[in-house]
Amino acid sequence: MKSDIFLVNGRVVNVYSGEILPHNVAISGEKIYYVGPSKDLAGPETRVIDVKGSFIIPGFFDAHAHADLFYHPFSYANHVVPQGTTCFFNDGHDLANALGPSAYLKTMAQLSDGFCSAYTGIPAAAPPYPDVEGGDLWSDGDLEKACVVDNVLSLSEITPYLRLINGEPALKKRIRTAREKGLLVEGHTTGASWEKLNILAMAGVTSCHEALNAEDALERLRLGYYVMLRHGSIRQDLPFLAEAVHRSKEFDTSRIMLVPDGIFPDHLISWGNMDWVVAKAVKEGIDPVRAIQMATINPARYFRLDLLLGGIAPGRLAHLLVVDSLETPTPRLVLSKGAVVAVDGILSVTPFPTPEAGMGSRPFNLGPLYAETFKVACRQSFQKVPVIKIVNQTVTALSEADIPKRNGFYEPNGDILAATLINRDGTMRGQGFVQGFCPELSGLASTVAHETHGLLVLGQSAEDMAQAARDVLDLHIGVEGQAHVSGGI
Repeated sequence: MKSDIFLVNGRVVNVYSGEILPHNVAISGEKIYYVGPSKDLAGPETRVIDVKGSFIIPGFFDAHAHADLFYHPFSYANHVVPQGTTCFFNDGHDLANALGPSAYLKTMAQLSDGFCSAYTGIPAAAPPYPDVEGGDLWSDGDLEKACVVDNVLSLSEITPYLRLINGEPALKKRIRTAREKGLLVEGHTTGASWEKLNILAMAGVTSCHEALNAEDALERLRLGYYVMLRHGSIRQDLPFLAEAVHRSKEFDTSRIMLVPDGIFPDHLISWGNMDWVVAKAVKEGIDPVRAIQMATINPARYFRLDLLLGGIAPGRLAHLLVVDSLETPTPRLVLSKGAVVAVDGILSVTPFPTPEAGMGSRPFNLGPLYAETFKVACRQSFQKVPVIKIVNQTVTALSEADIPKRNGFYEPNGDILAATLINRDGTMRGQGFVQGFCPELSGLASTVAHETHGLLVLGQSAEDMAQAARDVLDLHIGVEGQAHVSGGI
């Protein structure tokens, strides 16, 4: 049997054994069919690529991508594949909730049929607190249908894990149904104690990416979780998490993965994606081969795909990267599904198209928006007003404040802003106050409002909040606002 593509004179990183071996790799169709020293696998039509001593490593697998928060998954794939991320699991909350089940699953199916391997989770807890935020965006029927879709692997992260701690029957039933159908369950266990982690594992949660330090990571490992070490735009925790790997040298680390947990668009361009995360792990003292395992075969094992991808062996999809350095593994050549798809960081195949407009089933239907919509009425029962205080990128805390009043409404000032969240059909409106976001902000509106993507409006001027809200809806954009700076708008 002669190969379609034959990579010769390479140093293959074998993620199964942890070795680096002087091997050639033969590809037929989408799959690898030979790895070893033989050079007698090229026919007259074989494309022979001499990698001249460079390393050949598996394509990176992002096990916890947010490929639909600040960009469309098509745009995400077009950009990250040339950086070496040939496989990803999208923790579907954002586009899944904004578009609805049918359009979202269609989008992910189109990705799977293209030049990358794309998988997804489905949201079982959206909105996180339906009693306050409105009913479930995915019905039980929606979830049951999606559970049998080929590229659906898991329930998306369960952010309101206290609902499980409190034994809420509806959410427990959804998780039980998913597990019975063979799905995993992504965790979001920030700050959970040992006792709570036990309860969540018993409820069916299988992974967590919210460890903030080495002890957090080791606790989750000891309780049988797969642990994702996060380093991305939201948090950059590898300096604290790498110690878990250093302390694990004497035992198995196959349940540890590297993830960015979402990369902002500007960082995706300037930093990279999984190639950047692996490089950071190596910089923190993690052995390069082990770091590559955490970004390839370990996620493949977690998602039970390791007989299909994640390593360089016969029968696996030919997701391969040619890199000159294991310490900074940005690829100069990317193969995905047996084809060369990028050279020197440039996509060499037809990119995914501009997505169809109007695919979703959840347009905004809010009616007129006036300044009065965004005024917060005074509550006589409050001596001090509850305020959401932003502590850092991921943590908020309850605070209280004396907020001036006028004509029966609060008038926030300083670094306190009024906040209004309206769901997409206009049936639910929540209001409150936020501290520490942007002092003196006049009005800002966004339909990028993880996880339910209603209309979120912040500010100190009800008139400017209303104008920003109207603009963001009229212009069909994600964010619109006005800031009060030095006495002007």
